[in-house]
Amino acid sequence: MNKTRTAALAALALALPAGLAACGGDDGGPVTLRYAFWDDNQRPALEAMIKAFNEDHPDIEVELEQNPWEDYWAGLDSQFAAEEAPDVFWNHVSRFPTYASNGVLLPITDYIEEDGVDPSVYPASLYDSWQFEDDQYGLPKDWDSIALVYRLDALEAAGIDPATVNDLEWNPVDGGTYVEFLQKLTVDADGNNALSPDFDPENVVQYGTAMSSNTGQTDWWNYAVQNGCQLQTEPWGDYAIDAPECVEAIQFTADLYNKWHVAVPAESTNQPNGGVPGDYVVPGQAATTLDGSWMLSFYRDGLEPGTWAVADNPSGPVGSGTVINGLSNGIYAGTEHPDEAWELVKFLGSEEAQAIATDMGSVWPGVSSLNQGFADYWSDEGIDVHGFQTAAEGTTIGYPLSMNDAAFGTAALDEFNQVWLGQKDAQAAAEAVVAIANAE
Repeated sequence: MNKTRTAALAALALALPAGLAACGGDDGGPVTLRYAFWDDNQRPALEAMIKAFNEDHPDIEVELEQNPWEDYWAGLDSQFAAEEAPDVFWNHVSRFPTYASNGVLLPITDYIEEDGVDPSVYPASLYDSWQFEDDQYGLPKDWDSIALVYRLDALEAAGIDPATVNDLEWNPVDGGTYVEFLQKLTVDADGNNALSPDFDPENVVQYGTAMSSNTGQTDWWNYAVQNGCQLQTEPWGDYAIDAPECVEAIQFTADLYNKWHVAVPAESTNQPNGGVPGDYVVPGQAATTLDGSWMLSFYRDGLEPGTWAVADNPSGPVGSGTVINGLSNGIYAGTEHPDEAWELVKFLGSEEAQAIATDMGSVWPGVSSLNQGFADYWSDEGIDVHGFQTAAEGTTIGYPLSMNDAAFGTAALDEFNQVWLGQKDAQAAAEAVVAIANAE
């Protein structure tokens, strides 16, 4: 057994209930690996990659286990505690620090060195985000950013030229051209838009936008970046969302709901029980949304070709920008089949496997050389997706890395749901979230 596996199992024995560290031996016979993920939109690509994996590994059966994001992490935590976690699972940077420090992840440093995996095929920032205390715990699966998804029929009905959408700007005072754009797209039952003195905000049939993020990744975090906010004092540092430039972005988001009435009401979208943005854009209840590149197949499957498009994010007071993120496949330190699990993770991180996902338009690949192929796929579908890459190449911040992400997420959901409902002041909510998250 190599040293990283020995270290992982020793840590696991201390961090979790007795017996969980028992690894078991691989006897060379057929094995079954459980592979957990949350996004069912990616199932076709995963199935295709596993089929390709089995061409060289016919004795390794892979069983897919899908749970939606809202249930995924609680379920995974319960499986760790019960010593029944999947062998391989999708990992997110928000959970990675805790999992790595608790010893439930298998380090793959030695595997990478022994098999000669070349880290330079991945963006360095993505690869490095899966390092903890000098060990590597994942190979980049994909990366994502946020861009503006919109319905062309809604723009046409409002008399808006799609060529102008890439040049929208917002500010926290009067909303700028972005809010004006959303006001034109927000229409009441009598056909009045939100710029009309006769507009009835209590009887809207189409909203300008839909927002629905329990952390902020697809909405206020991006406005925060565009307003000069840093979510943390430094990577792994304290949360700093009570700074003025952050609070302005939070208030701007609340104003979209309650001042300008251009967003699907928070009563319908507040998480964890509300709908996601695409649920309102696809049936025409909202004309636009800021959404992640991982949702492209959702819009492709829900809307007719030629009826929707992707544009750059609006620019804020300090310019355009977004939060960028990436996923990896993690290996459970208590797996009875660590070598087979590594073979699966290695394959899923390879150019061969990620090209399969790229060719199906599933996600932006973790392997840098395949980025253009992903854009080409969507171009063939009639969709220009460069808005996501433009965002990623502009002013960006990474997904916050913190041991206290769970505390932050719980506090942010509770506090900001009240702000979106117009029941709590943005400054007070931000201060409450910071106090709770930084006290952990």
